[in-house]
Amino acid sequence: MNPRVNYTLVGLFVVLLVVAGLMLSALMTRDSRNQNRELYYTYFYDSVSGLNERAAVRYNGVPVGFVESISLVAEPEEAVRLGLRLDPSTPLRTDTYASLQHQGITGLLFVELKSRGTGGDPLTTQENQPTTIPSHASRLVEIAEMLDHSLQQFNQLSAALVQVSEQLALMTDQGMRSQISDLLSATERLVQVAENRVAAFEPEVFQGLALSMTQLVDQLSTQLPQSLTRLEETSITQLTHLSEQITLLSQDARSSSRQLLPLIREAEELLEQLQQEGRSWLRSNQHRPLGPGEEAR
Repeated sequence: MNPRVNYTLVGLFVVLLVVAGLMLSALMTRDSRNQNRELYYTYFYDSVSGLNERAAVRYNGVPVGFVESISLVAEPEEAVRLGLRLDPSTPLRTDTYASLQHQGITGLLFVELKSRGTGGDPLTTQENQPTTIPSHASRLVEIAEMLDHSLQQFNQLSAALVQVSEQLALMTDQGMRSQISDLLSATERLVQVAENRVAAFEPEVFQGLALSMTQLVDQLSTQLPQSLTRLEETSITQLTHLSEQITLLSQDARSSSRQLLPLIREAEELLEQLQQEGRSWLRSNQHRPLGPGEEAR
């Protein structure tokens, strides 16, 4: 018997035994739920650095699936699209949203699913048209945005403090101090002049002026309405008389026009007669040309 053939068979048997053991171990440890998990999409508009494929997906802290794919899309907006494989028993509803959370202190991210508790309708999906789960910015992103906003406000406050310090530095200058001192002195002199003018005023004069103005107002308030009433009555009377005169004048004009019409006609006839007589007179005064055999006298 050839010993080399025995070693070959033994080696082949060992290899087959190892392969069979590995296949059995993989079959026993394989999660059969992966075959039944459904595909969903969610979109994030922030950085997903630290999130890897096969990262866990949890619903209220309970593992319900994993991240199957991570890709960039340009429509409708530039965003990161995550393909999520979730258990069919996951209680997804229309008010469910996805967010990114850190896993411990490792810096790795996982997808957290939560519901707003508004009692939305159950969410279903299809393999060829996966349903989109809305996303929500994580608390860390919100905190980072708040810190960035606070930092900007702090920078603005620092710039304002620098301006204030520059203004204070200018005010502490010797020339500025002298200008401020002059301004205060001028203000003091102005106040003193105003006090002197007020002290020089005689209250009796102003009281008499106020009394005169009050009496004048009283007289106007009593006499002005009466004067206006009389003026109105006089104006109405004069306007009425003027209207009557205009009416009479128009009547006289119409009667005069009727009387002047025959006279105008007679004047026209007389004018025509004068024109005819003038033409006949002009023709009679013209010299007739001499005929044959006639001599001029």
